[in-house]
Amino acid sequence: MSRRVGFVALALLLLVLSLPAAALAKPKDNRGDTFTGVADFAAYGVKSIAILPVMSYDRNAKAEQMVTGQLGLMLKEVAFRWVSAPTGKVMLASALGDSGLKRVTGEVLAKGGLDSLSAPLVCAKLRTDAVLCVRIEQWEQQQILWNQSGRPNTTIRLSAALVDSTGVRLWGVSSSETAEGPYNDPSTSPIGMSATSLEPKPITGQGGPPEYGEVLEHILLRWAPRFPAPTPAAPAQ
Repeated sequence: MSRRVGFVALALLLLVLSLPAAALAKPKDNRGDTFTGVADFAAYGVKSIAILPVMSYDRNAKAEQMVTGQLGLMLKEVAFRWVSAPTGKVMLASALGDSGLKRVTGEVLAKGGLDSLSAPLVCAKLRTDAVLCVRIEQWEQQQILWNQSGRPNTTIRLSAALVDSTGVRLWGVSSSETAEGPYNDPSTSPIGMSATSLEPKPITGQGGPPEYGEVLEHILLRWAPRFPAPTPAAPAQ
């Protein structure tokens, strides 16, 4: 190695060692899925599925609406006959009344699906072979204050269960993902001051946590290839 090359390598090494550990850290992207399902899905003859209203522990209407929308987009290419969540909600409210609908959605929230007592009734009212139940278990963002160090993050945990008209769980998944935004260094000089009627705060230009929709999309993209496929129709004789 020449003296010049050795000098450049040493300079680069000293530059790396001089950087704070936080600047070298890579953003985390923690994710995990647990899939379950029957081995002989085709034997159950499922041709139609109703999506039940998406439920969340804290009754987060915006989160439920976002999951409903993106889930519908994910499943529209799967060739079952579908009853959408809004349509299914109207049908159940009409057939069972508001109290009956509340019992069904409460069971989804408590158990993550329907049991062998509820599933036959719900499938009969919706005229489907199975129902898809989705529960939001965590929907959270953590911001980092301007004078704190760290990375903002977004965490989503979801579970889903595909239950047939006898209460058998044909397919299920439990997923979680935490995605982090850019690191905030409180020692960075502010780029300005916010003008408010209260106490002015520095404007640092720091990034926020990832959007909920982005994290949700990552989860559903992992669900899509694992969702059961319809049984091909038998060829005509």
